[in-house]
This record gives sequence, C-alpha cells and structure tokens, in this order.
Amino acid sequence: MPKLTLKPLIAIILCLALGTIGVFYYRYQAYHPSTDDAYIQAHVIHIAPQVDGRVKRVLIKNHQTVKAGKLLLEIDQRPFIIALNKAKANLVNTQQDIESKNSDIKTAEANVAQAQAVLINTQKNTQRILSLVKQKLVAPAEGDQATSDLSVSQASLAQAKSELASAKQQLGDPGAQNAAIQAAKADVDSAKLNLQYTKIMAPCDGYIADFSTRPGDQLTAYTPIFAVVDAHHWWVDANFKETQLKHISAGQVATITTDLYPKHPFQGTVDSISIGSGSSFSLVPPENATGNWVKVTQRFPVKVIIQDNSSPFPLRLGASATVTIDASQPSA
Repeated sequence: MPKLTLKPLIAIILCLALGTIGVFYYRYQAYHPSTDDAYIQAHVIHIAPQVDGRVKRVLIKNHQTVKAGKLLLEIDQRPFIIALNKAKANLVNTQQDIESKNSDIKTAEANVAQAQAVLINTQKNTQRILSLVKQKLVAPAEGDQATSDLSVSQASLAQAKSELASAKQQLGDPGAQNAAIQAAKADVDSAKLNLQYTKIMAPCDGYIADFSTRPGDQLTAYTPIFAVVDAHHWWVDANFKETQLKHISAGQVATITTDLYPKHPFQGTVDSISIGSGSSFSLVPPENATGNWVKVTQRFPVKVIIQDNSSPFPLRLGASATVTIDASQPSA
C-alpha cells in the first residue's frame, strides 16, 4: 500500500522538476539567443590604380600579409616624368609671358605719361596762339593749326590710355593671383600627383586577396585589380530570427565560436541590428502577395564586433561561426 501512494508523489515531483527545468531553459534561451547562421566579415578595400599605365614592378603575391604604407606595385613612371617636365616648362613659359606683359604695361604707362605731358604743352601753346589771333598779331591760320594740334594730342592720349587698358586686360590679375600662372601651377601639381599615383601603396595592415597582376600588364585607371582585407577590424554578421531580437541591444556581450577554431571562443560586442531582414535588400525582394503564401520566420543581421582578434588564431573572411549573446545584462 505505501508503494502505491509513493508513485503519484514521485510523478508529481518529476513533473514539477521537468516543468521547472523547462521554464529555466526557456528563460535561458530567451536571454541567451544563439544562431549558427553567422559569418566572419572584415573591411575589404578594393585597390584600383588612379592612372593608366603598364606595370613595371610587382612586390607582393596573393594571400601575403602587408603593413600599411608598403609599396605593393609600381607603374612605369617614364610617361609621367615626361608629363611633369612639360608642365614645369609650360609654367616657366607662362611666367616669362607674364613678365613680358608686365613690361608692355610699363611701356604703355610711359606712353600715357608722355601723351599727357604733350597734351599739357599743346593746351598751353594753343591758348597762347588763340590769344594772339584775337589780338590780330598772328594769322588766323596759325590758330586753326594750333586747334588741330590740340585735337591730335587729345587723340594720342586717348589712344595711349586704350593701349594701357588693353595691356592690363591681357595680363589679368597681378602676381600669384594671375589665372594663367595658377593654371600652369595646377598642371604641375596634377603631374606630380599622377607621378605619385604610379606607386600603389598598402592602405592598411592586412592581407592581399584576389591578386594576379604581373609585370607588363596594362592597367586602366579606377579599375580594381586586387583587394586588401583589413587585419584589424573584424566582425560577425549573425542572422537571428525575428523572434530572438526582443532582448538583443547594442553593447551586449557575445561569445563567438568559429568552425576554424572550435576550442577557442572569441569575445564580441553587439554593435547594431539591421533595420531590415536579409531578404529585404536583395535585388528581387520576395513576393508574398500570392494565394499559396506560407509564413516564414525572417532573419535579421546583427553586427557583432570581435574584440580579441589575436594573431595565434587568425580569422578568415566568410568563415562560419556560432554567436551567443548574453541578453540577461543591460547593454553597456
């Protein structure tokens, strides 16, 4: 008889225990969301030449590690050196032309001063002769000649002033502000910059990827030829179900396990949650307005920054990972 009474009690205790475990498990899952739909990402810088040219030297190979500022490859500089020399010569010619125009202005200013002096003397002489004509001390013809000479002097001054204005207009702004000088200097600066562009340098510490360029290859400006994967900025794009997002927020701590190093978990921090599901930004969004539509739980990318990217365990772009977020604590 006692054995019969113990069985229901044991069953009740067992049910309570299982229920308690189930509740704790549910709460743990709710506040520790996890997904294995996650992939390692990094900044990928696509390297493209900024000038056309033929490759002269290649100093790297595919998958090599490089330091920021390292010379990766060099384009033949000879055409750009010639262009720079031509730009410098053009600047010298422009400066000489400006000096010549300045000389023309000085000559025109001297001509104006001379014409003004002649006009003053002619005005005085005309006044004197016209006074003598009134006194009938000289013939009227001399008065007419004096008046004619005055008109000629006035016209000469006007012509000299016009030539001065034309010379100043041809010169433009004086000194370093002169447009022709500025344009010639800009051509020199542009040629110098293009010469610098013949050397392609590493933009950051990282890894060379998708590289196959060889000496003699003809490069086209702004056409990517390889990529550099940034070695210092890694994160995980973890695709969580929409039902898991309730307690996730930026700043929370995450544990990242990769298939590369299953026994070496990485620590991370939630950076942000995508405003749209992964399929929302595809070129052909899903069309749900059909009669046979079936509801599917959507996934939203959560960006998790990897904090301890240590060199003994180098990460690789696109590697699979499992991300578990501790959502039980408030975000930092």
